[in-house]
Amino acid sequence: MTNRMEEGLKIYKKGLVEMELIDENLIFFKVQGSENSTYQVSMHENQWLCDCDDYQWRSAKEPGSYICKHLWAALFKIAESNLK
Repeated sequence: MTNRMEEGLKIYKKGLVEMELIDENLIFFKVQGSENSTYQVSMHENQWLCDCDDYQWRSAKEPGSYICKHLWAALFKIAESNLK
């Protein structure tokens, strides 16, 4: 299985990440997943969240400790916007 960072990079390179809102402490992303699903990724006061099942299940024990492929895709989008 390919790791989640590589999957996130693929999602980002396909242009499937949209920045929804930028605020001083809040950023929303819409990330297209597999099977025409769209996930919401957000960063609020330096805490990242994703509403996908993978993130919800794996981070239930330690919130904010897990990075799913959708969150990786959003991080690549942030890196792109910081390079401009």
